[in-house]
Amino acid sequence: MFKEKYKNPFICAAVLLLAPAVVSGQGILSTAGSNLVVNGTVKIVLNNSGFTNNGTFAPGSSDVIFTGSSSTAGSFAGGTTSTGFYKLTLNKTANGMQLNSNISVAHSIVFTSGDSLFLNNHTIDLGSSGSLVGETGTKRITGRTGGYVQLTQTLNAPSGLNPGNLGFKITSAANLGSTVIRRGQQQQAGLSVFRYYDVTPSNNSGLAATVGFYFLEPELAGLAEPNLAIFSSSNGTVWTNLGEDAIDQSLNFVTVNNIDQLNRFTLSNISSPLAVKLLHFTARMVIDYSLLDWATASEENNSYFDVERSADGMHFFRIGRVEGRGNSSIRQDYQFKDFSPVKGKNYYRLKHTDNDGRYEYTHVVMVQNGIGDGSMLALYPNPASQVLKISIVTPQPGMYMLHVYDVLGKLVINKYITCIAGRNETEIDVSRLPKGIYSVKSNTGSSNALRFAVQ
Repeated sequence: MFKEKYKNPFICAAVLLLAPAVVSGQGILSTAGSNLVVNGTVKIVLNNSGFTNNGTFAPGSSDVIFTGSSSTAGSFAGGTTSTGFYKLTLNKTANGMQLNSNISVAHSIVFTSGDSLFLNNHTIDLGSSGSLVGETGTKRITGRTGGYVQLTQTLNAPSGLNPGNLGFKITSAANLGSTVIRRGQQQQAGLSVFRYYDVTPSNNSGLAATVGFYFLEPELAGLAEPNLAIFSSSNGTVWTNLGEDAIDQSLNFVTVNNIDQLNRFTLSNISSPLAVKLLHFTARMVIDYSLLDWATASEENNSYFDVERSADGMHFFRIGRVEGRGNSSIRQDYQFKDFSPVKGKNYYRLKHTDNDGRYEYTHVVMVQNGIGDGSMLALYPNPASQVLKISIVTPQPGMYMLHVYDVLGKLVINKYITCIAGRNETEIDVSRLPKGIYSVKSNTGSSNALRFAVQ
């Protein structure tokens, strides 16, 4: 009934599971045209392995549990068929899991231990009855490259209701009818937290609703909690500052009252209503100076950018100013050269100030200057999602090796590069790496490893 074609997979043609099953190695593979049927409350434990469904999976009341400590990419749900689970549990001792295809979950997604569930640009449909259980800042749903989790429920005069435990709380005397609540983890306009909600009720007028927006600490994107406010948008481009009527910093919760229409919501700084929509902000070493690049998608009353530098990532000092473009609805590109970077790590951020004196800080970027025997190594963009570009300055020509390690110190990529004396450019494809923190080290004489993130 099980045929061993590869090392330790279940390859399913027509299988009925009646008892707990523990799978290690390459996991479960349901081939095209096959049927995997679960009878009752079976626990399917995938230890350092994945679930690939190319056929039909009938989950019954089963719990598919991901365990072990393998890389996030090694614990996955995928296949050519959108798989419907009853219950899905993340219970790893290290790392997380990722989606390689869209899934649905009828009962619950339970976060017991381990890292996060990475959407990986895919979707989770909780139907009308699914929910999230046990999300925290260290184990949660995330997906900064795209994807979302959604729920559809009928909300008639909801009172303090948090459907599916997605983190969006609604109170209204009105009958909203069938309502879709979709949560994504992408930053809006470059200045929001890494979370947004699209809320689409059948009845969407005169709601006089009170809404609450939950968030987790790793989603703050450098924003100060006391300054948070709820923003809304009908198209994801033009944003309205709704302010806040209450902030609970202990529960990570922002509330606003008297909302008549629901649409897209996010959190940002109350004193800077997403007036400057930042597309990117990066920094890299170019021979003997730091080059900062950033671009805006649009600007409203933007006066100037102060460029600030820090040697420790905490204490920043202004090193220059770049004038803004005022009002613009098209892309604007900016550069700044720091000809006096400190030895070692240099942290940079931008403070953009509006004509009325309101200001906001960007995220922080870091480059390394002057390491080892005179060799220099710089990475950009950081975080990366597809390609990591690497700038290498070395006083000696030759063949060198770049090593990429995961957070556990495991070597994941090797790359040879032939360097001339001076500056060299190369790149590494990181699109297949699991989301997380990595480090790059070279044998050019630089003794330090540089960290970067894959999103």
